[in-house]
Amino acid sequence: MKLKVGVIGAGSMGINHVRVLSHMQEASLVGVADIDDKALKKIHKIYEVPVFKNIEELLNQDIDAVTIAVPTSLHRNIALLVIKHGLHLLVEKPIAGNIPDAEEIIAAADKNGVKLMVGHIERFNPIIPTIRNAISGERIISIDITRVGPYPPRIKDVGVIIDLGVHDIDLICFLTNSDFVDIDCHISNNFTEFEDTAMLTFRMSNGTLAHVTTNWITPFKRRMIQIATPDKFIEGNFITMQAIEYSGFRENHGSHVVSPLRTQIGEPLKLELKAFIDSVSNNIELPITGEDGLKALTIATECLKIGHNSYFTDIKQRNLV
Repeated sequence: MKLKVGVIGAGSMGINHVRVLSHMQEASLVGVADIDDKALKKIHKIYEVPVFKNIEELLNQDIDAVTIAVPTSLHRNIALLVIKHGLHLLVEKPIAGNIPDAEEIIAAADKNGVKLMVGHIERFNPIIPTIRNAISGERIISIDITRVGPYPPRIKDVGVIIDLGVHDIDLICFLTNSDFVDIDCHISNNFTEFEDTAMLTFRMSNGTLAHVTTNWITPFKRRMIQIATPDKFIEGNFITMQAIEYSGFRENHGSHVVSPLRTQIGEPLKLELKAFIDSVSNNIELPITGEDGLKALTIATECLKIGHNSYFTDIKQRNLV
């Protein structure tokens, strides 16, 4: 039996959900809901799927699960409405705009016995399982991630840490299987009311050092990860889905053995949605839970707090000079 799925949100991410779900053998796309009539007409024309301007109308259809791809500020209210209808849900990252909202969503899902997955899509980027396999059994010395690009006009309710940095906070926790014990953050606001540049530094409980550079001021997208272990150095490109391993340092030659890592290419969103559908259809464990989403949001929120305190203290000091 195909899982009957609806999509809430017809923006840039929502239309990608529609595109993928409309071609998945495991799912039947019941409909799409959004208040934007123009966006709904576009989706209906391309995919010939029923569209609804009222979310309740979609939720009252014969439906099993919903994916939510709306602005972060709307996650709480829409997620709670979906849960009230007893439907399983995948919420795009971050799980919510603040910790109390996230906790309320998780509690409601538990109480109503529905599955709640958070769309930390980079876990499904094919280079991540490749890198995890390459570093299995290794002690991770450091992780360095760069996630930068131009400002996305569609993001109007959060800054770069919640929109982009939360990806890498989740990845660092996932790759190290460790908790954050030391956090530092520096931010700046240059073109928006929210922070558009951030540098995050962490020490994990297993000793791994991690750093994330993220911004909305670089004129091109760059998505890179570098991981060092005592025996290996691995560099991965999230965009090209390619990874290279440097190992076997030869002191006499001052060089390493350079080996491309074989990666099975696939679309991260398709892999993510398939994992969600498989979990619901077969009643198996979710790959990313509400608690995972809450953990990433909690660390991102702490980064923001530290960053704002440092930033505004610095401004006050400079204004006194």
